[in-house]
Amino acid sequence: MKHSVRLLSLTLGVCAACSSAPAAPSAAPELAIVTASGGPLQAVAGDAIALKVVQVMADGSTHDLPKGASVEWTSPDTIATLPPMSTAPSPLPAIGAQPTAAWIDNTGRPDLATDLANTLFALDPGTEQNGTVQVSATVSGMTPAGTVVASVGIDPTPAGVWTRGATLYGSAGANCAGCHGPTGHGSAGAPEATSYTMAGTAYPFPAPGINAEPGNAASDPAWNAPLFAVAARADMDNLGVTLRLPMPDSLTTPNPTTGEPLSTQDLADIYAFLKTQTH
Repeated sequence: MKHSVRLLSLTLGVCAACSSAPAAPSAAPELAIVTASGGPLQAVAGDAIALKVVQVMADGSTHDLPKGASVEWTSPDTIATLPPMSTAPSPLPAIGAQPTAAWIDNTGRPDLATDLANTLFALDPGTEQNGTVQVSATVSGMTPAGTVVASVGIDPTPAGVWTRGATLYGSAGANCAGCHGPTGHGSAGAPEATSYTMAGTAYPFPAPGINAEPGNAASDPAWNAPLFAVAARADMDNLGVTLRLPMPDSLTTPNPTTGEPLSTQDLADIYAFLKTQTH
């Protein structure tokens, strides 16, 4: 009996020692850049990708940053748009073998500020296969803080289908024709006109021609399908000049026929249609 009591006492002592031992510290969360949609870090030229920084926990789950945390995107560069009609040098980055992307601050369109924040624009796919753009951000106001980096793959813009673009361009689709005319020639009297009226509001300039007539966007080799998609979403032309109202915010404005914003494929189709219109 004494042996049993002593054994029980030893067992309880061991258990007490176990319960008082400090727990192993849990791994600190890490920071990661992800897409806001939950999709892969992959795009085609012309895409606008909403990104965010999250905490990755030890179990692999992700959580939004705590209140008070601040994120500053440090790479690639941020383009500050030029004022309407500006002739200053373009702020757009040079195109090279690797893909080109940028953040855009449209200073002339404060109505776009919320939509453009945290949105990366893929400007060009480059000439090398499987090219990527490095994205980095500095996080402060929380623990852990610091710099986080990710790579975004950028592929070429899909080929446009002009017949589909004709429908998307017209009143049954995005209704670009409402301002730019049924064949993209511009508003009545453009480019010599001094004004035009849209939805009962008069504007002191014409809606420009965007088809393949000489001098218009679809005939200009400095334009292409990805830049056309960026222009529609960021209200910035191919030289970084602000596009004035009533140019809509195609980044979030839904296509009436689908209820969803125009995709890069949609915009490539519209651009392909405009390339077929010469008068």
